Amino acid sequence: MSRSIRWLAEAGLLVWSLLLRWWRTAAQTARLAIGIPDYDYYVEHMRRAHPDVAPMPRDAFFHERMLARYGKGRSRCC
Repeated sequence: MSRSIRWLAEAGLLVWSLLLRWWRTAAQTARLAIGIPDYDYYVEHMRRAHPDVAPMPRDAFFHERMLARYGKGRSRCC
């Protein structure tokens, strides 16, 4: 493979990885903006920051997030 073709292939992979990273970040930001929790990010965080604690199952995670967001009942202002 010639140098120029190899360079183009490497540049293409770099551009692809940057676009993929941008897409993941944009998708995560959009989910957070509309209130959809990101389970995959949570699992990644738990494995990285708390390796001795097992992450919650997906259903329990979403239930806990909905309770944290909306509370256990009707909220009252007065």
